[in-house]
Amino acid sequence: MEKGKDMRKKVSKIGAIVLTASMLAAGSANVMASEASKEPVTIRMIESLTSPERTEILRTIADKFEEEHENVTIEIISPPLEGADQKIAQMLIAEQPLDIVEVRQQTAAQFINNKWLAPLDEYVDAWDEKDTLTSTAQTALSEIGDQVYLIPYGFYQRLLFYRADWFEEAGLEAPKTYEDIYEAAVKLTDASSNRYGWSFRGGSGGVNMVDMLYWAWLGNDKLADSTAAYFLKDTDGETIFTTPEAKEALEFNKKLYQEGSPRDSIAWGFSEMVQGFIGGTTAMIIQDPEVIPTCQQNMEEGQWAVQVLPTGPSGQAVFPNGYAGWGMTSYTENPDIVAEFILYLSNEENNTYFAKEYSTIPIHTTATEIEPYFVEGPFSVFMEMGEHPDVYCFGASPQGYEAYGEYFATIDQEYQKYYNDQITADELLEYLDSYWSEAYEKEGQKW
Repeated sequence: MEKGKDMRKKVSKIGAIVLTASMLAAGSANVMASEASKEPVTIRMIESLTSPERTEILRTIADKFEEEHENVTIEIISPPLEGADQKIAQMLIAEQPLDIVEVRQQTAAQFINNKWLAPLDEYVDAWDEKDTLTSTAQTALSEIGDQVYLIPYGFYQRLLFYRADWFEEAGLEAPKTYEDIYEAAVKLTDASSNRYGWSFRGGSGGVNMVDMLYWAWLGNDKLADSTAAYFLKDTDGETIFTTPEAKEALEFNKKLYQEGSPRDSIAWGFSEMVQGFIGGTTAMIIQDPEVIPTCQQNMEEGQWAVQVLPTGPSGQAVFPNGYAGWGMTSYTENPDIVAEFILYLSNEENNTYFAKEYSTIPIHTTATEIEPYFVEGPFSVFMEMGEHPDVYCFGASPQGYEAYGEYFATIDQEYQKYYNDQITADELLEYLDSYWSEAYEKEGQKW
């Protein structure tokens, strides 16, 4: 009996020793894990739609995150706006140190198909603020690709900016149709005074404006889908470029350039067309809401105003609900903390701050409660257009196609040939029809 008791004591002591050793080992592991969590981490994020003002807004949010995470340093890389997407692609191909990339609708398919982005589904599913995302933001999460590869930071719906003082001086009313725009542009143009009616965009990204004209001439009901508006409804991949409406819209755009725009605007990109407007060279511009703060900062009250988008012969204005967002590289070494920062950028407080300062439409339903800015002043135009969805409709070029990346990078050069009379309208439209017919044949229906 005593021997049994002694044996139990020995076993108990051995168990205690083992347990103590286990606890010490666990404690040591916890210390090591704790120390590891404090190891310095650098998060490198790269912008595409760069501007000094926007970089400063992002820097403010990044600084707050760094204060809450002493071991984290956030490096913001801001290449020049023109060529930024190509720079990002080159860095991703070479797997240069990058953790977060700005993903645009134009680049999303390319980045996803090349497996440069990591899915974010598990992080979004566990996000405690996902339920306050707007329906538009919810759609954008998985609009391109079969998983969540980006979280949008805001939406770019366009509106018409015009020189209220010039219009009043000339006795003109704010334009309501594209025909009104043409007539006002011609009347306000005085080349001898370096004054022109229209801020034309013939350089990088100019295709976006021509697309809106095609759609306004055709009307939303004739388009295959709001995400593939280069194709006709109820057809087997027939393109819009074979229609008489497309030719009329294309010729209208050239007429607007020749009779109401500066000659050098054939090479204008975003920055130049905005500068033309705020600098007193042009009277009208169609652009995203990010131009609102630029006008507020550089123009006097009463000089400018905004108006709903003009309608075309179809009676509609069809325009992109553009967006971009933040994605995580597939080769990041710190996915958890990188995803945490993306969600931090995207939370209600920070996204509302970003959207107001950068002037985009925010992604949370609570934004109007946090910031009245979004239901007052210039932003009220978006509310007005939203109340008439039968007139103001969404449409987008087929960015889900892999062919779109190359198309967007090169197509403005083809349009410039047309504006310079090197090719005819028929030749340009034939090129566009051929390109997208081949894309449809190769990739199939992607809507």
